[in-house]
Amino acid sequence: MGGRLVARAAIAAVALCAITATLWSGWATHASRGDPRRAAKLAPSDARIAVLAAQAGDARAPALTDHALARDVTIPAAIELRALRAEAAGDASRAARLFALSDAISRRSLATRTWLIQRAVDRGDVPGALEQFDIALRTSSTAPRILFPVLAQASTDPALAEPIARVLDRPQEWRIMFLRYAIGEGGAASSIADVVLRMRDRRAIIDAGIDQALVAALVSQEAFGQARRTYEAFHPSPGSRGAVVDPEFSPSHAAYPFGWALTERGEAGASRARVQGRPVLAYQSLAGGSGPVAVQLLTLPAGAYRLATRTATGAADPGATPFWTLTCGQGGGTQIALLDQPAGAGSVAAAAFVVPPDCPAQWLVLHLRASDEGSQAGAIARVWVGRL
Repeated sequence: MGGRLVARAAIAAVALCAITATLWSGWATHASRGDPRRAAKLAPSDARIAVLAAQAGDARAPALTDHALARDVTIPAAIELRALRAEAAGDASRAARLFALSDAISRRSLATRTWLIQRAVDRGDVPGALEQFDIALRTSSTAPRILFPVLAQASTDPALAEPIARVLDRPQEWRIMFLRYAIGEGGAASSIADVVLRMRDRRAIIDAGIDQALVAALVSQEAFGQARRTYEAFHPSPGSRGAVVDPEFSPSHAAYPFGWALTERGEAGASRARVQGRPVLAYQSLAGGSGPVAVQLLTLPAGAYRLATRTATGAADPGATPFWTLTCGQGGGTQIALLDQPAGAGSVAAAAFVVPPDCPAQWLVLHLRASDEGSQAGAIARVWVGRL
C-alpha cells in the first residue's frame, strides 16, 4: 500500500514543482509595486528592503540576500532565497538545512511550507505532506489559492482518499472552504465524495450543507448512483430501494433531489397539508396556471414497475386534473411513464412502465394543467412505485 501511495502522490509533486516559482513571481510582482531596488540603494542597511530588491529581480540578488542575512538572520525570505540558490547549485543538503532553519524561525512562510510538502512527497511521506498542507492552510491567507487546486487534484487518487479524510476531520477553518472549492470550482465532486464518506465528522459536513452541495453536483454531472450513495450515507431512508421517498407526503427531512421539491408560486403550486388529520400534497393554481409543482429523483434499477397514485380531495375542475410523468434522468432523457391523477376523492389510478438499462435515474414530476374554469385545487394522498 505504501508503494502505491508514493507513486500516486506524484500527482501532487508535479503541481508543487510550479508552486515555488509562482510564489517567487508573486512576491516579485508585489515588490515591484514600489521600487525596492532604488530603495535598497537609498537604505543599504535595511535587511528587509534588500530582500525585496532581490525578490524583485535585482541583478545583485545574491549579494543583497547575503547582505540581508548579515544584517538579520531571522528573515525567512532571505533564508529561502539562499536555499533556492543552494538547490539550483545542486547542494540539496544545504538547501534542506536552510529551509529547516526558515521553518524553525516561522511557520508562516508559504514558500518554506511548499518546499517541505515537496520534500515529503519525494520521500513518499504522504501523512507528512498532508501535515504541511494543514499548517500552510492554517497560517497563510495566500495558501488556499495555491494549494486548494493541488489538494483537489490529489483527491482524485483513490489511495489518497483516506489520508485526506483524516486531515479534513480536524476542526480547522479551511476544511469547509476547501470542500466547497473542490465541489464547485475544483470540479472534483466525484473524488471528494469518496473523501467525505471516509470522514468521521459527519455533523460538520451536514451543518455546512456540504452533503447537499455534493449531491447536487453529482446529480448535475449525472453521477446518479454515487449521488444516491452519498445522500443515503447522510440521510438514510430504509426500505426506499431507490423508489419514492415520503410517498404519503408526511412531514419529512428528506432533502431534494431524493426528497420532494415543491413549487409554491402565485399562479401554480403545491404544499404539504392535512385532510381529515392525514398528510396530503395539496395543489392549487390560478387562471391559466400550469406546470411542474412537485419533483423527486428516483434510482430504480432496470425492470418492470407500476406507478400508482391515490386522490385525497377531488379536483375542483375534473376536466383538468394533474398528471405524473417519469423521465430518465439524463439530459434529454426519455419519458417512460405517464399517469393522470384520478378526479374523485379516494380513487386510485396506476400505469405500468419499464425502466431500460440505460436509465440509471428517473425524475418523478407532478404537473398541473391549466383549468378552463379559472382555478384548480385538490389534494393527493399518495404516490408510489412497485415492481411488477
